[in-house]
Amino acid sequence: MTSLELMTEEVQVWVAPLDVTESRYDELARLLPPDEKNRAAALNPVAARRFVVARGILRRLLSGFTGSAPDRLQFSYGHSGKPVLIDRDDIHFNISHSAELGLFAFSPDRPVGVDVENERPVRRLLDVAQRFMSEDELRTLADTPAGERNSAFLKSWVVREARLKAEGKGIWNTSGKDASNTAITHRLFSPRPNYIAAVAAPEKDWRLFTCAMRD
Repeated sequence: MTSLELMTEEVQVWVAPLDVTESRYDELARLLPPDEKNRAAALNPVAARRFVVARGILRRLLSGFTGSAPDRLQFSYGHSGKPVLIDRDDIHFNISHSAELGLFAFSPDRPVGVDVENERPVRRLLDVAQRFMSEDELRTLADTPAGERNSAFLKSWVVREARLKAEGKGIWNTSGKDASNTAITHRLFSPRPNYIAAVAAPEKDWRLFTCAMRD
């Protein structure tokens, strides 16, 4: 991959299809180290393929930003499982994927979180919402017309997840009912038809740029 550049006060989100050709899959799979291949082997075949493609794309993009070979990049993981590059504090990143779409967020000067969901019916929506929404959010969701409730829930979900990931937290290792860190701001956007996404980072002075990748 050619050299890529990040500017300060900028968050780049790369949007990539995960449904790739076999030759592309093989190319990306060769970039993964044994530990990531072992993680993939523990998943069901569909999830494993998406994991391999997403991690391979992540390595390609990080290689473009850092100049390091993609198969030589080494990650460490926070308590929530968020990866960071070892011995590099000049690039922050986060990934999310849903169905056949992957999002890859990067920033040179601040932590970043991203989340994407394909717009699909959510089973037992209100029961799920009770696990992470505040009482005010639950009342608002309950008062939302039934035909709009699913979309409203998914928007709340991706915003909450992106903000927590920017803080280095996971959505299920927090009660979710505490007020969010007021220093974190977010942007909602639609990376593709029938998908909803959010990206979050500290402060308000950052600009969002989205970039499309082809297979």
